[in-house]
Amino acid sequence: MIKVIELFAGIGSQREALKRADIEYEIVAMSENDKYASRAYELLHGPTNNLGDIKNIDRLPKADLWTYSFPCTDISISGRMKGFDKGSNTHSSLLWEVQRLLEVNKANNELPKYLLMENVKNIVSKKFMPLFQVWLDYLESLGYKNFYKVLNAKDYGIPQNRERCFMISIRDKDAHYEFPKHIPLPKKLADLLEKDVDEKYFLSEKLITCFADMKDRHGLIRGLRFKPKYMSSADYAFTITTHAGYRPTDNYIIIPQATKEGYALAEVGDGVYTNRCPAKRGVVQKSMIPTIKTSVTDIGVVANDKDELISIRRLTPRECWRLMGWYDDEIDKVINEFSNTQLYKMAGNGIAIDLLENIFCLSFKKCYKMI
Repeated sequence: MIKVIELFAGIGSQREALKRADIEYEIVAMSENDKYASRAYELLHGPTNNLGDIKNIDRLPKADLWTYSFPCTDISISGRMKGFDKGSNTHSSLLWEVQRLLEVNKANNELPKYLLMENVKNIVSKKFMPLFQVWLDYLESLGYKNFYKVLNAKDYGIPQNRERCFMISIRDKDAHYEFPKHIPLPKKLADLLEKDVDEKYFLSEKLITCFADMKDRHGLIRGLRFKPKYMSSADYAFTITTHAGYRPTDNYIIIPQATKEGYALAEVGDGVYTNRCPAKRGVVQKSMIPTIKTSVTDIGVVANDKDELISIRRLTPRECWRLMGWYDDEIDKVINEFSNTQLYKMAGNGIAIDLLENIFCLSFKKCYKMI
């Protein structure tokens, strides 16, 4: 049995992935400071030894594996970009609390054999790579061999374009690790959408009206009979309009983007960005959703409304959780316990479970016989 400590545990994506990978494990402790995430963790997994704020932990119990998905707030391109320098007091600088605890365990000859890190891919960008290298060098000084790679949830069973950097560190100078190979995507975004969705999730007529010209109104071209410059097919001739009856269900929504053509075509079942589209590339994700964040105000899905007219709506909380790999029976444990705001936040802060399961099952478990 492998003994595990989940630092920055959130709602326990790591724990869920270990369970699905059929690895015999024991969570000896977790650390989560957010009261809502802590409560959701308990509802999903049962009572667990929560040590609370990592800054207040003096020493961690002996364990084989530590997971540390530290805050990405100051590393993410969509975040504050203040960095994670030691002593900077940014949210992302909580990484160095992990260093402090490793030093304590080192002094007691109780360093874990395995470490698992997850964060946004920007951590290995030109801006942050020098500081990340400092972290790599520190771990190597403790005897760890590091293996890191940017992986995308869409390559491991989830229809979400979500890139994250994962790193496995092993206290073994001869260690070898290979991340799991890509697998075919078995599901489309449409497979994870709810059948009957409240009208409140659809973009309002007021919002649609503000999209009714070619100006930059959060990016969507609405209400115009517009023929793309490079298209001749009638299938692409019209965008959706603000008037009932003028939105045929077999049409596309034409959304501007920062490419040579200047637009992308979205149809029912596609995920789309709904904010600053002319400044982005990849504004349409075919049969999948863009990266789910702690708020879903800038992404949507193309769907038919109650009148069977093509439209755009926000994702529901249940859909966001499904797109992070959670099953409905698990979602049922939390869906009525929290506000939508908190449910979106928990999903956006999570880790794609199917991807983690592949890391544990297809590579970690196989190569290192963790059970």
